[in-house]
Amino acid sequence: MLTLVGFSIVFAVLFGVLSTRVKTEFSTLLTQKGEEISLANVAIIEKLFEKGKKLGDEYAEVLGKEMLSGKELEDFLTQAVFDARQSIPQVMAVVVAYEPGMAPNAKWHQEVMLLAQYSGNDIKLMKGKNYLDKTWYTTTKNLQAGIWQEPFVGDFIQEPIAIYTAPIYQKDAYGNTVFAGVLCIDMSIAFLEETVASIPVSNSGYVVILSANGTVIAHPKSDIVFKETLSGLTRGIEGAASDFEKTIRSMKKGLFMGRTPNETEAAIYFNVMESNGWTFMIVWPAQKYMESQRSVEQLFVWFCVAGYVVMLILIVVISTRVSRPLNELAAAATKLGQGDFNVSIPHLSGRDEIAHFAWAFLNMRTSLKEYIEKQKDMDRIESELDFAKDIQLGFLPMTEEEEDSGDALHELTPFLRPAKEVGGDFYDFFKLDDGRLCVVVGDVSGKGVPAALFMMVSRIVLRTMAKNLKSVVETFDNTNHELAIRNRANMFVTIWMGFVDLKTGHVEFASAGHNPPVIRHKDGSVEFAKSKAGMVMAAMDNTHYKMQTLDLVPGDMLFLYTDGVTEATNGRDELFGNDRLLEALAKGGSGGTKETCRFVKQQIDAFVGNASQFDDITMLAMDYKG
Repeated sequence: MLTLVGFSIVFAVLFGVLSTRVKTEFSTLLTQKGEEISLANVAIIEKLFEKGKKLGDEYAEVLGKEMLSGKELEDFLTQAVFDARQSIPQVMAVVVAYEPGMAPNAKWHQEVMLLAQYSGNDIKLMKGKNYLDKTWYTTTKNLQAGIWQEPFVGDFIQEPIAIYTAPIYQKDAYGNTVFAGVLCIDMSIAFLEETVASIPVSNSGYVVILSANGTVIAHPKSDIVFKETLSGLTRGIEGAASDFEKTIRSMKKGLFMGRTPNETEAAIYFNVMESNGWTFMIVWPAQKYMESQRSVEQLFVWFCVAGYVVMLILIVVISTRVSRPLNELAAAATKLGQGDFNVSIPHLSGRDEIAHFAWAFLNMRTSLKEYIEKQKDMDRIESELDFAKDIQLGFLPMTEEEEDSGDALHELTPFLRPAKEVGGDFYDFFKLDDGRLCVVVGDVSGKGVPAALFMMVSRIVLRTMAKNLKSVVETFDNTNHELAIRNRANMFVTIWMGFVDLKTGHVEFASAGHNPPVIRHKDGSVEFAKSKAGMVMAAMDNTHYKMQTLDLVPGDMLFLYTDGVTEATNGRDELFGNDRLLEALAKGGSGGTKETCRFVKQQIDAFVGNASQFDDITMLAMDYKG
């Protein structure tokens, strides 16, 4: 019963989600279709009205500057109609109407309105009057800007027209710009009826065009044109017209649910034209998609019913199947509790919980028997780690003969002892193209296999950069960049690298957070080199390291090491420390580099005693002969 209750909740949630999803997908689909249809048609209409606006502004500017009157004005208007129709065949007339007394050569109170109208194949000139209180004149005068007027059926042109009105400005006797009148471009919009009727819209849809004030100016049903408004399109829904107007103002284009004049619920896609504020709408009766939605919902209900039947059958089968194997497993569990690990575990086929339960018992008994075998595997892992240690140390040069870097100008000996099977310390030495000797010591953060892998990568990148770049600083900067950008494990490495001129003893070096080397002079005195540690490498990209120098004289020894030397700890948690290191080098540094490394290691072992080594110990001694 609990399963069925849970099943009911799940199906109820899925049903709600599915219904919402269907509505959302339908809205998205309608929006996409609306955009596809309106994209081309709105662009054509917009282009016509943008051209009309441009012509109107140009003609108004010419009339304001040229001060035409009489025959010149008549010829200008006639030519304007002819020229306009070449690019906009819908242009029916060009009208100019002046403020009283503002027409060129007119008396102070005289009203002048002249209209050039295309009729048949001729262009007729007519005079108008009583225009000062017309809406198209007063709105343009008040706004002092060009505007597309609300469409209407004209006095001179007996068909629906849209008028673009532009103010005419002139200079008065004092040089001030003053309003002189209005220039009108009359465009027939009868073509919109044919346009909306010819646009194919799927699912019984159709196209409607509203004026800026919400009047229907194009509709497949001609009896609605100029008689129906936005309120009529959304009647039956309280506040729908105002909501639609708010949506249009805020969104400019989108999808809205409303009603058509015959009270049919519909989905309306709208796109407001920028040039004139008209609204291009595509109306789809909602009945079609509501039927599809209901059919999907009914199908889902049938699936729910079938699911209930299947669930009942499964519950009966499972309940009868569970009791018998549970009793057998309970008996086996009792014997296991008594220490009988050879007890027979019931074998159950299938992949249900009871079968998994029986398998767990069997696996537990088998695991106990396999424990001893796993101990053998541990020995194998230790053997593989020893082999990994040999591989790691094998990549580091043991003698100068391996690197072909030996000469009479110096002597060099390395030493490395990992704390575990593998470690993160490394050293390196090799000759550069200009004959200088590069010596390196590094220490990777961490221990074991991760540190060993990072150590190998760091050494390879550092070595490659050193052999291809000119200075130790460039080597450090580029190596740090390559390591840092791929350092997803957030590890870092401390490095000290020096380029030794074997002829002069001059050393150019850089330090990435590493211990300063020790210099043992020819007279037996020892001191730490003046080495300023920079940022550890691989921690931050774009780190810049500082070039540092020191000079060796023949008989000096340069001793590089990692912190495993100075931080070696005895049973009393005391560190070997810097002073003991200097003392060891002072005592045992006269017998050559190999003997020096051996002596320092002996001193560390004597100090540490039986305490375990917790860090890698690495040394590199170079005796400069000059």
